[in-house]
Amino acid sequence: AMAASRLARLWQPGAPQTRALLPDFWMAALEPPTVGRYRLPPNCVKFEVDMRMSKHDIREYLEKVYGAPVRSVRTEVQMGEIMWQNKIDLQYKRAMWKEEDKKFAYVFMEKGYDFKWPMMFSDNEEVREIQAGKDEKERMDQNSVFANSDRGGVGKFIS
Repeated sequence: AMAASRLARLWQPGAPQTRALLPDFWMAALEPPTVGRYRLPPNCVKFEVDMRMSKHDIREYLEKVYGAPVRSVRTEVQMGEIMWQNKIDLQYKRAMWKEEDKKFAYVFMEKGYDFKWPMMFSDNEEVREIQAGKDEKERMDQNSVFANSDRGGVGKFIS
């Protein structure tokens, strides 16, 4: 069971005893690339998790809070980047700065489970603006066929 260190509210006689689970840990789902060596199968979800979380904590969190059909959990701790002042500091391992380590969890769901990312921007101004920019770029590309058509091949690459 997950422990929550927060104290429950002071209970007054006659008041209903309300309980709220406020876990001490946090999890953030990350969108992995769809192509290349870092792509994941459709039933796998990548999370950045709190360094103190164990595989068991991750499984319990997803099963109890979200009712996710977790099959297995694999974790990876990625060392933070180390910055050196100069070559001598690197030689004698005197680090100037080191970023925090990060912990990632690869959660495999039951077979056939297909995790779909929610559409963050459905039909709002930002999406329309992006689409308008794409359309404008397409129009500019079409115009480049006709632009400078009187130059007679000057400035074109020889193929």
